[in-house]
Amino acid sequence: MKTVLVTGFNGFIGSHLIPEIQKKFHVVGVSNSKNSEINIQQIKQNISKINEKHIPKKISKIIHLAAISNLDFCQKNPDKVFETNIHGTHNILELARKKDSDLVFMSTSHVFGKTNNIAIKENYPKNPLSLYAATKLSGEIMCESYANSYGLNIGVARLFSLFGPNGPKHSVTYNIIQQILNKHVITLGNINAKRDFLYIKNVIDAILIIMKKNRGFNDYNVGSGKSHSLMQICTKVKNISKKNITIEGIQQKFGNNSYEVKSNSTKLKKLGWKPKTTLDDGLKLTYLWYQDQLKHN
Repeated sequence: MKTVLVTGFNGFIGSHLIPEIQKKFHVVGVSNSKNSEINIQQIKQNISKINEKHIPKKISKIIHLAAISNLDFCQKNPDKVFETNIHGTHNILELARKKDSDLVFMSTSHVFGKTNNIAIKENYPKNPLSLYAATKLSGEIMCESYANSYGLNIGVARLFSLFGPNGPKHSVTYNIIQQILNKHVITLGNINAKRDFLYIKNVIDAILIIMKKNRGFNDYNVGSGKSHSLMQICTKVKNISKKNITIEGIQQKFGNNSYEVKSNSTKLKKLGWKPKTTLDDGLKLTYLWYQDQLKHN
């Protein structure tokens, strides 16, 4: 059985990915902390310090999820985010080079910056407007350089607005659901801003197909191709909850966000991928998961 190394396995994506890849691979997870609830070989190590001696001799594939992604934290702690997201990614690329491993790198639609309200293709100009986006674009560039220099298979999965159970607390969907569960008013920033929301299961499917089929270097936009305003998302979750809740918009916190963002994922679809879980079904599954968590806490 071939071995897959997953960095950041303890995070949102990792918690959904591990059960899927365990079906076909021996999985080794790298994280700052171990998790007794996940039954895989675990290495407690920061990716900014990891090297070849820390991991098994034979690694077939690497899925690089580990990163600092909270925009607030990144803006306030540039040294830490550069150490993890850039130096850490360089370390993982060195492992891929030395082990001759295929690599899937998680990136973000934030690398595009402001857009012109179109379905963004992979070759759309990059204009990162935050430190987080800058570190992810740096990672993409390093990935392409390593693939071209050393003949590695490296696929970049450029995620749009991901959501689902056990999502990060700084995500907008988590914020919306928690406010609906715990308050009578939803207060957000620019509720008219439109984003391309994609349920976690669709992202896991994308990672698996990139891991299986990518050859050489390729970047893949991972999104639904449809945009919805935050007001629409709030209304959908409100209807799922069946609660009488007021939705209020306040001044936008980050002025660098585009008004509308959506993905053109044709390149990924050519590999055989397509979103299977709809936005409405994904929101319902996510809301019910958090509702259940609230009941048991």
